[in-house]
Amino acid sequence: MARDETVSEPQESAEQKGDQSFSGKVIRNTLFNTLGHIWSMGIRFYLTPYVALSIGNERYGIWGIVGILSGYFSLLDLGLARSFDKYLAEYYTKQDYESFNKVLSIGFIYYIAFSLVMVGAVLLFYAPIMDLLKWSPDRLDQEVMEESQFAIIWSIVIFGYAMTSSVFGMVMTGLQRMDVINKIGMVSSLLTLIGTYIVIESGYGLRGLVINNGVIAIVGSIITLFAAYRIYPQLRINPFRLDWTMFRRMFSFGTKLQVAKLANLLTFQIDRPLVSRYLHVGLTPPYHFAAGFIGSVRTVLLMIPSAVIPATSELEARDEDSRSREFYERGTRYLLLISTPVCVFSAVAASLIMWTWLGRDYEMIDETILLIQIVVLGYYANLSTGVATGIAVGMGRPDFEMKFGVLLGLLSVVLSVTLIQSLGFYGPAIAITISLTVSAVYFYRLFHQFLGRPLLPFLQALYSMPLAAGGIAGIVVFCVQLVVIPLVDPVSRFSTFSLLCGEGILFTVLYCMMILRTSYLDAYDRALFQRYMAKLRP
Repeated sequence: MARDETVSEPQESAEQKGDQSFSGKVIRNTLFNTLGHIWSMGIRFYLTPYVALSIGNERYGIWGIVGILSGYFSLLDLGLARSFDKYLAEYYTKQDYESFNKVLSIGFIYYIAFSLVMVGAVLLFYAPIMDLLKWSPDRLDQEVMEESQFAIIWSIVIFGYAMTSSVFGMVMTGLQRMDVINKIGMVSSLLTLIGTYIVIESGYGLRGLVINNGVIAIVGSIITLFAAYRIYPQLRINPFRLDWTMFRRMFSFGTKLQVAKLANLLTFQIDRPLVSRYLHVGLTPPYHFAAGFIGSVRTVLLMIPSAVIPATSELEARDEDSRSREFYERGTRYLLLISTPVCVFSAVAASLIMWTWLGRDYEMIDETILLIQIVVLGYYANLSTGVATGIAVGMGRPDFEMKFGVLLGLLSVVLSVTLIQSLGFYGPAIAITISLTVSAVYFYRLFHQFLGRPLLPFLQALYSMPLAAGGIAGIVVFCVQLVVIPLVDPVSRFSTFSLLCGEGILFTVLYCMMILRTSYLDAYDRALFQRYMAKLRP
């Protein structure tokens, strides 16, 4: 018996070491993704009101919609970008460097053609786009019209260049080196901040913002190319050795995910074009601010499952399907543990957040606050499926996300167009929340049918405790807010920020106390957190 125990110990130790190595990789990538997006969020937190107040509501509305149009044109890639995470991670795990380079070559050549198509489409359809958005001389003066034309055309040119060079950034994703790609992103965002300040203060306005983006895109691509060759010396782009069989496989995989991408673009960005068309472009900034804040919160929270697709692809390549299923439940628990209090607090403290960000004197501050409180529920429902969608894609089932996307796209378009005409300004926000919530439940149902696992017990086990703790903490903070704000009457941004920090501390303490007194986190969870928190200590 002693002999058997002696023999088995090294095997168990090796397995545990492999588990810790894998989980450590996922956690490291998640931390760097989160840090990178928090950094970018902080940059945007400063730049958004600065740019909006500097160039005015009309030009800022145009600037925001130009960004949305770039997102719509990204649909022309037919979903190829979404297949890179899976196939690069898979081939690198198998040490199939030839196939790895073939994937990169396909992407590089495809995006060159893709960029030319985009620019041609803008030049050809510029006038109809302006008519659709109601950007006409009877609504905008001639100078603003000329600036909008410059912004649309050159922003798409810059976007096409950035998409082509993004292939080299995908090397870091395939190798699961999110630390490198996020460091590059942080440098680029800092340069964007500096450049934006220079062009605004120099009086270049909307045109200067476009030029600044172009300069940053060129600098960022050079840094990314250097980093890609540094961490993957085997990198080779050969346009004369394209593997069309591989291209068809990637294309088939990506097009299914493209439906969901289209649905996300429609859902998260259709509000501003509709407000511009049915109301006025000058009324779009509150939607920009609301989407800018809650969208940034959603993006940061989605960094928790951001490493899921390449990590699951690695597990699938190693025939460890059972670990993918365990990864799903544990990852969803961690996502809900953090996202629930953040979303609840965002709704409760929306007024203090916007007063700190925009100032109480901003003319449309009340509309912006209410928009955040309306859409936060839908955003929460959507982001809470982040682990499930990543696991499904990593397991080679992008059709689930495609079906989810069809429903989400149909609901968001029909409801948004209907409600803006019947309810007016707040109609699109209500439509977003309904569409995201219904579609999230539908996706969960599809995925759990595939897993052969009952859905309702899963939702009850994972959602009930964070929602209960977050709800109780939110009610307490809201009651405190009702008493304190009239007494203090915060006017300056510093005073509102101080009050916001105080409420945040109170909310966090209450939430953590309630969670830790329950069995929501098991022994493995607690040990994992303690181990990695210890590594973060100096």
